[in-house]
Amino acid sequence: MDRFQNFVSNDYVKNELNAAMDNDSLPHAIIIEGAKGTGKQTLARLIAQYCVCSADEKKPCGICSNCNKVKSATHPDVKIADGESDSRSINVASIRELRTDAYILPNESAKKAYLILNCDKMNVQAQNAFLKVFEEPPENVVFVLTCLSATSLLETIRSRARILSLFPADRDQAFKAVERILPGADKSDIVNAVIKCGGNIGRTLEMLNDGSGGEERSAAERIAQSLLSAKKTELLKCSVLISSDRVFSDHVMTNLYEIFAEAVRVSAGAKSENTTANILADRMTRKRLFALMDKVDEARRRIDMNINMNLFGAWFCSEMRI
Repeated sequence: MDRFQNFVSNDYVKNELNAAMDNDSLPHAIIIEGAKGTGKQTLARLIAQYCVCSADEKKPCGICSNCNKVKSATHPDVKIADGESDSRSINVASIRELRTDAYILPNESAKKAYLILNCDKMNVQAQNAFLKVFEEPPENVVFVLTCLSATSLLETIRSRARILSLFPADRDQAFKAVERILPGADKSDIVNAVIKCGGNIGRTLEMLNDGSGGEERSAAERIAQSLLSAKKTELLKCSVLISSDRVFSDHVMTNLYEIFAEAVRVSAGAKSENTTANILADRMTRKRLFALMDKVDEARRRIDMNINMNLFGAWFCSEMRI
């Protein structure tokens, strides 16, 4: 049985965890970092299943009552705090309650697991409160933290945990995973979404579930076309499109990257039905197109790193003037 059959890619992470689980040497604290959509929460829950699984052999089995309780978020020995959905769950008071609870014996299993999702939302005071149980953890407790980047946490926390970094899957792996999750989806739509999202399975699913994404594509087209205008104010006007909704802005960046990539392909001799890409290829050098793609990549990273969206639009427009 493959412990990680529902967790795609990042083989080196799976190999490390497999070895630790086989030898019953799982670290007491694990930090899982990576961009949104790379599977941080999926992996965190698999680790939680391992901690409470009642199977006699390879754990987690994924089918015992304990594993099923973790899947439904009802296991009494698996506590979950999510800094994104409820910031109060990771404030100082809540972390102190968690710290006290950690020293109480498990209810049903040999171990307890605490999943602190989006822990980069914890302020310094909450992190310091958490550090006290991190320094001398109970033997039967495992902490699993997820974040965009471990650098957002105090060094004293990072140094006491094993940091696992996740990356997007390759396109073939991502396609197969999405096809399995959405068996009714059109294959060409899956391929296009996988390419636009760079193998990021979570983002691909989000894009497909949100529908056609026409509004995001329209905004991306408008931004790309504004780069061709002699009036610098045209680009500035577009900042309003990406200054509020984080998910929408991320999808706009995905579409904008694809427009620039398509323009590069056109400049290399390919044919395209995308009018904007054709115009960009005709009026911009390939060097500039590559530079714009790099800027969009940086913009996506900043969105992932929780940049203030009120400032993002102005920052992005200033960076695109190259």
